[in-house]
Amino acid sequence: MTRKPIKLLHTSDLHLGSDIYPADALLGFEQVLELAADHSVDGVIVAGDLFDNRSVAPELVFDVFRKFGELRRPVVVLPGNHDTALMNGSFDPSSLPDGVHLMLERGGETVDIDPIDLSIWGEPVYDHSPEFRPMGAIKPRPSDNWYIGIAHGLVTDNDPYGEYSSKITSEELADADCDYVALGHVHVFRDVTSGRGAPAYYSGAPSGGKSPTLAIVSLDPVAGVSVEAVRLER
Repeated sequence: MTRKPIKLLHTSDLHLGSDIYPADALLGFEQVLELAADHSVDGVIVAGDLFDNRSVAPELVFDVFRKFGELRRPVVVLPGNHDTALMNGSFDPSSLPDGVHLMLERGGETVDIDPIDLSIWGEPVYDHSPEFRPMGAIKPRPSDNWYIGIAHGLVTDNDPYGEYSSKITSEELADADCDYVALGHVHVFRDVTSGRGAPAYYSGAPSGGKSPTLAIVSLDPVAGVSVEAVRLER
């Protein structure tokens, strides 16, 4: 099987509903939507912390998912440690628009988007503690589709006291049998690819900092995988 070339927008850490930078967070979200259209991406990946806290207004949650649905392309959202409003049982996932996927299964789950030859695995952050390993349960490649792992956590090999929560090691990245690892939790664009492992990147955050960014990921059966940082203008 020859997989078709696809282009994805990878973002994370939007922190919508933030008490610190609410207007900037909304602006960053609107720019994510605009750039998804401008770059003619085939899908959107949100690698955690779409929302900021458990007190986010239900109307904002509904409006955000409605606008994702209006993109008319697949959107996959992995809850991060701040997305308690999505994981505490108060959110009804049956209200999601067609094409919008919210990963809520403990232990991780795989979403298959066969029209674009894509499968995505991720585990939501129900337990932001040193015991939780965001990449620890990733499944082997499930099919001939492009395979992407999503994880929300800190990539580090230096944790002598075992105190870092949601830790990801370079060994876990190198061993992941996928084509790309979309990371969230660190608010700057960063390449953390490990050895011969799949390209692994933090997209950076689209708001709340001096250099808001997102990532455009191109997967091509001939050219391979390339990742471009896109700076969001203010």
